[in-house]
Amino acid sequence: MYSSPVLYDQSETIKEKLAFNDKRKKHLIIYDQKAVSDVKQVLAKDTQEELEYEHFEIGDSIDLQALRTLLYSQKMGTHLYIASDWDHAAAVFAEAIEAGFTEDEIQTIIYGPKRRYIYCMKCYQKSEINYDDEVQCTHCNAYMEVGPFFSKVRKGYIGYPFIPN
Repeated sequence: MYSSPVLYDQSETIKEKLAFNDKRKKHLIIYDQKAVSDVKQVLAKDTQEELEYEHFEIGDSIDLQALRTLLYSQKMGTHLYIASDWDHAAAVFAEAIEAGFTEDEIQTIIYGPKRRYIYCMKCYQKSEINYDDEVQCTHCNAYMEVGPFFSKVRKGYIGYPFIPN
C-alpha cells in the first residue's frame, strides 16, 4: 500500500539552511515572514548565477487557492523550497505532495520548534508529544513508549502502551 509522504520532525526534506540545488533548472521558494531575511540573503548571493526562480510569500495565513494554482502550474523538475514555521511548512508540504512534488524535489527549513506526534495503539488517536522516550496519551491517559519508526499512514510515531511501575 502506498502512503503519501508526510512532513515529520525527522523528515529527510528538513535541512538546516536554505541552499539551492544546482542540478535543477527552476526553483520555487515559498516562505513566511520569519524567513524573509534569509531568503533575500540567499537570493542576493546566488544572483550572479543564471537561476530561474519564483517566490511566494505567505502572510499570516495561507491563501490556499493561490498556493494550489502556483504549485499545479510548475513544470516537472522544479525544486521547491519551503522556509517557514512548522504549521505553514506542513500545510505547504501537504499541498505540494498533492500537486505532484516528490520528497526529492522538496527542501524544508523550519523556523522555530518542530512538532512531533504519537499514534496511541490503545485508543487509536494521534497526539502531539515532546521528545521524551515515554509519554502519556492525552486521550486515554495510557503510558506509552515512543517507537523508533514514524508511520506515514498514522502520521505519527507508534506509541506502545505499557504499565508503569
